[in-house]
Amino acid sequence: MNKKPLKKNEVIKILKSFKSFFPEVEKINIIKSNKRILSKDIISSINVPPFKNSAVDGYAIRNLDIGFNHKFQIVGRAAAGDNFVNSLKKNETVRIFTGASMPNNADTVVMQENSIEENNKVSFIKKPKESENCRLVGEDILKNQILFKKGSIIKSHNQSLLASIGLGSIDVFRKLSIGFFTSGNELESPTINLIGSQINNSNKYALNNLIEESGFLANDLGILKDDVNQVKKSILESVNNFDVIITTGGASVGDEDYLIKVIEKLGNIIFWKTAIKPGRPLAFGLINQKPIICLPGNPVSVFLLFAMLIKPLLLKIAGAKWKEPNSIPAKINFKMKKKTARMEWLRVCIDRKIEKELVVSIYPKQGSGIISSIAFSDGIIEIPENRSELNPGDIFKFYPRDSLY
Repeated sequence: MNKKPLKKNEVIKILKSFKSFFPEVEKINIIKSNKRILSKDIISSINVPPFKNSAVDGYAIRNLDIGFNHKFQIVGRAAAGDNFVNSLKKNETVRIFTGASMPNNADTVVMQENSIEENNKVSFIKKPKESENCRLVGEDILKNQILFKKGSIIKSHNQSLLASIGLGSIDVFRKLSIGFFTSGNELESPTINLIGSQINNSNKYALNNLIEESGFLANDLGILKDDVNQVKKSILESVNNFDVIITTGGASVGDEDYLIKVIEKLGNIIFWKTAIKPGRPLAFGLINQKPIICLPGNPVSVFLLFAMLIKPLLLKIAGAKWKEPNSIPAKINFKMKKKTARMEWLRVCIDRKIEKELVVSIYPKQGSGIISSIAFSDGIIEIPENRSELNPGDIFKFYPRDSLY
């Protein structure tokens, strides 16, 4: 185990080097595929669209008949689902509707708004453009095209794409099953009737939602009391039943914090303590080759460490690629001093956005126990270890809240 706090890049290097174990593969209906990880490439076996069709309601004509001053004879009607098999002759047209198959030698569809129909003939208000409003075979997706690589995460907006190529089910990795504990004698179920030093257990709800919304199975294993035997018993009982164990609290250096000692006895601690604020007492270890992630007890640390480091690790373990949240440059409008040798995540609010320039202000309360800073800020900026002074106009990476959790 390392003896000095690790920098963010050192933590990421260790976590990325952890050998992923790919869970079993299962076949699921695409209606349930949101946030699932593909166990093999998806290749389209058909063209989309599979036939040449109209993009609008109007009249299908041949390109070579385009002109200003003649009328077209209407020789048929094609609606979606119809199959108009006849070819058009000179100055012939077919009344056609959106999605309908085009006559095989038709190339252009004139919108009905630009047409005047009379006595089964039609003329056009303005000269059509060649091939307009005609959807070609494979215009969207080509047969044998690779749409998604193994390890891709399917999102809700991908499901209609899967259906469009004729897939009703897909092969995915089994969801990771993650067991999590919260730690501390002081924790209580949410109540307004707290007694003495009791606090409401907000981390239980934070972790459960962060895990589930990342596409994994969350299993609340209860509270680890400040008792070394109970901690040891609970960890041993759970480690073989889940793919990953996550804890919050109990990983500090206090006399009542037994978690690190227990993990060292049952397995090994790969690292403990980081040069990250908030998030110093983050630990990562293994018991029977199962990952054990020990998050601090402070709720802000739980949210930020999970979003920035733990979710990418879990995705990698589950069969996807390591992917950190997206960031954009932002200019700050405040002045601040910080300690060097540690990186900081500051909660900020968007002050203004002028054209491509984003300006942020610091959220007034920055403590690692200030849950409101997660709820009411617009995201975080990341201050590198080597920066000690921040001045208005400085530019840093801004992580919008929606990219974090």
